[in-house]
Amino acid sequence: MFDIGFFELLIIMAIAVIVIGPKNLPRLAKSIGKGWGEFQSTFNDLKKDVMDEAEGLRQSTDIDKLEQDIGAATKVDVDVNLSMNDINYDSKPSDQEKS
Repeated sequence: MFDIGFFELLIIMAIAVIVIGPKNLPRLAKSIGKGWGEFQSTFNDLKKDVMDEAEGLRQSTDIDKLEQDIGAATKVDVDVNLSMNDINYDSKPSDQEKS
């Protein structure tokens, strides 16, 4: 994710031990872990709320039926275009008829 190698991680840990101190490092790691857990929990709740709202909108607007209707209309349009092409092709005089 951050593309940090083993050597870079060792340097960061050494700097953390020097700056924070070996006595406070476990407490800081615990605080960071707790904060990260709360962040993930909040993010998952937000994600669930957004997904629930999207599903509610999908059900209230009946998007599935609209998608089916659009698909059917597109199929009809393609069929009409193919039929028109066949009619145009059939109505053009062939080389044998021109002679």
